[in-house]
Amino acid sequence: MSDAHRSTDWYRISAAKPRLRRDVRVIRHIYLGQPWYVLTDATGIKVHRLTPAAQEVAGRLDGRRDVESIWQDLQERLAEDAPTQDEIVRLLSQLHQSDLLDNAETPLLDDLLERRDKDRAQKWKKLLLNPLSATVPLFDPDRFLIVLSRAMGVVPRALWWLSALALIAAALIVLPLHWAALRQRGLEGFLDLENLALIALIYPVVKALHEIGHGVAVRSRGGEVHEMGLMFIAFYPIPYVEASASLSFPNKWDRAAVAGAGVVVELVIAALAFFVWTLAEPGTVRTLMFNTMVISGLSTLAVNGNPLLKFDGYHVLCDVIEIPNLSKRGNEWWGEIARVHILGTGERARTRMQPSGWEKLWFALYPPAAFAYRIFISVTIALFVATTYRIVGVLLAIWSLAMMLAWPILKTAHKGLTDPRIRRAGGRAVLGAGATALAAGALVFAMPLPHHAVVQGVVWLPEEAILRAPVAARIASLHATHGARVAPGAPLVTLSAPGLEAEARERAARLEKAQAQYAAARAAGRADAAQVRARVAEARAARDDATARLAELEVAATLPGTLNLPAASGLAGRFVARGDVIGQVLPESDPVVRVAMPQSLAAVMQRELRGVELRLAAAPGRALATRVLRVVPAGGDALPSPVLALDGGGPFATVPTQSGGPLRSATRLFQFDLGLPEGVRPAYGMRAHVRLSFAPKPLAARAARAVRALFLRAFDV
Repeated sequence: MSDAHRSTDWYRISAAKPRLRRDVRVIRHIYLGQPWYVLTDATGIKVHRLTPAAQEVAGRLDGRRDVESIWQDLQERLAEDAPTQDEIVRLLSQLHQSDLLDNAETPLLDDLLERRDKDRAQKWKKLLLNPLSATVPLFDPDRFLIVLSRAMGVVPRALWWLSALALIAAALIVLPLHWAALRQRGLEGFLDLENLALIALIYPVVKALHEIGHGVAVRSRGGEVHEMGLMFIAFYPIPYVEASASLSFPNKWDRAAVAGAGVVVELVIAALAFFVWTLAEPGTVRTLMFNTMVISGLSTLAVNGNPLLKFDGYHVLCDVIEIPNLSKRGNEWWGEIARVHILGTGERARTRMQPSGWEKLWFALYPPAAFAYRIFISVTIALFVATTYRIVGVLLAIWSLAMMLAWPILKTAHKGLTDPRIRRAGGRAVLGAGATALAAGALVFAMPLPHHAVVQGVVWLPEEAILRAPVAARIASLHATHGARVAPGAPLVTLSAPGLEAEARERAARLEKAQAQYAAARAAGRADAAQVRARVAEARAARDDATARLAELEVAATLPGTLNLPAASGLAGRFVARGDVIGQVLPESDPVVRVAMPQSLAAVMQRELRGVELRLAAAPGRALATRVLRVVPAGGDALPSPVLALDGGGPFATVPTQSGGPLRSATRLFQFDLGLPEGVRPAYGMRAHVRLSFAPKPLAARAARAVRALFLRAFDV
């Protein structure tokens, strides 16, 4: 018999006669047309899912046959499909740890398996030794959940779900109307100590309702919930309920409903908080509602409800697609590929349930996507924390990357060194692992790869060429026609602002009065003449300011070019607000494309640029060769055009500005101008997509530069 069938621990348990507990029930589930089996005790707390091969073993655990005879029987009946000794040892260990074996009948397992009573005694010891992460059961919530589920049962279950979804949908529909206010509020100050105190009060309440949602979903479907307590993370108490009874539900939609109930509860809370936030005046209530929205809404979608993290959303996904243990099995699938094709063991895992094409698709896609998202969300959280607590955030980022990169590598290496199949492969495994590591290292650290970036620009019209209303006024008359050639200083538009004209007359009269008072005080030799003279100076400054603003009512050209007045025939008599565009003077020089990109990329742009091409929005299929004409000195945050703002379809978020003022980006910008080929004269304001080609660089160098830019942007340095 092959050594792959044997286990070094077999001698310890081969004579044991294990028996399933008398209260253990076996429930048959169907996943993708294949049967699986769930073992559960009477309470539903102890649950274990088995493949058909494992069920062949569990079904023979009657306390009369020893493990050796069970294995021999399976060898005769199933031949090559029979489980190996290692698989049987692992199954017995898992059943014992799940407290599904009758301990009185398994004394020979004591040397191999941990005892249940010892595990229970370790709970408080674990809390004392590791208070940063411990679980403390508090009470049995089953009676409370029975009462609550019966009360809720007055309304049909489908109506509860529809009401919840309708409320969430209503909040999403109304959300765009308040998006500007939410963006303006942002997350600034979210981690301030005062706000953290509010969050510390809100989160346990939200989490308790979340867990009660799980409990009610279990109880309303016939399951039992016998444990509710506190899970301590960094000394912070978080409520939990033991809802594992749902794993025994045969219907996948029942299991998915239980897993998703907590997420739905939190989204309902977020929707209610949003509506209260829209109605509340600035103050404590509004702040509480905003924090509740972030905790129940944003964090739920990003973490708890996201299937790429192993929380509620993950369990919903596993049930809906009918692939239990997706993450673990996906990782094992990738490990099997590496072990067979890279390490050359030549042995594929034998199982009676080979993965289907549907499962292989998920196994191939899910683990890499989940790994990438875990890194993304961890670094994002760390950088967010670092904006308020820099040292804590940096340490958190380092710890997160170490746990998700270094630790898995060490675990994989240890497993490889201890796996007998890999050890049997000997030099072939060492050669395969070394060649793979060398190839990966060369790809990441040594091999230069093409490096490109796509940014956006706009066919740029200088600000001085744009005719804007300096004040709120009415267009009185036009002095030039649309399409006329104009010279610098030529009057183009006269505005009428009766209020401003009246203000100028009033200030002129006030100056005359102050001058008369000063002349009288001086002639009489009064002691307050100096004070009166100061009032004259103030009145003169006010008169000059009004006069200057009156002069602005005459809008003139500041550069030579062609006057562009859209809808010129209807301009006369129209009211314009301060900052409104009346028209443009199109310059005689060739148009340029002004490109904006994050300031953090300025260094690579200036040192490593090798080529530039652009595509105009009017002709996206035509690539135009171009070159950098000049770099805009002193990078700032002013956007060259609304086209580049998020609201205009561009990449840059903006911050609120005064009416009529230039749009300002939330991040510092690096800007430069590109020339256009001869004969290409696109309309001003047209979007351009620019492809920048940089010097080839290895992935490691580019990643280091990206991380550096990320920290520079996060810390605004």
